[in-house]
Amino acid sequence: MSVMTVDYAKPVGPTLQSVTRQAGKPVPHATTAQGLGQLRELSGEIVGSIFYGTLLRTMRESVLKGEYGHGGRGEDIFAAQLHGLFAERLGAAKQNPLAESLYRHLENQQANLARSRLQGKGLPS
Repeated sequence: MSVMTVDYAKPVGPTLQSVTRQAGKPVPHATTAQGLGQLRELSGEIVGSIFYGTLLRTMRESVLKGEYGHGGRGEDIFAAQLHGLFAERLGAAKQNPLAESLYRHLENQQANLARSRLQGKGLPS
């Protein structure tokens, strides 16, 4: 039987830096009010594009299209754009539990990183 060791200093899952680097955006400083607002907005964008965007794309690609109530070729062409807008708006919604959960996780992660940087410099946290 092998024993797995876990390094708790390393974050589990994608970090805020890796996600924002992929999105081409600067990493917000979660220690300021403006940074926390940017972090909340970024959390909504991530949830909208990754979760809701994937959900809507899967629904669009399903074979459950009847002969009635289907918009034809025009719907097929513009459905991706419409679903992209839906995903953005769903991610930016005020009462979004997924975005709120991601925001709290990233906020705690940023606070822990800031605390470890202060301790590394010998400053009290």
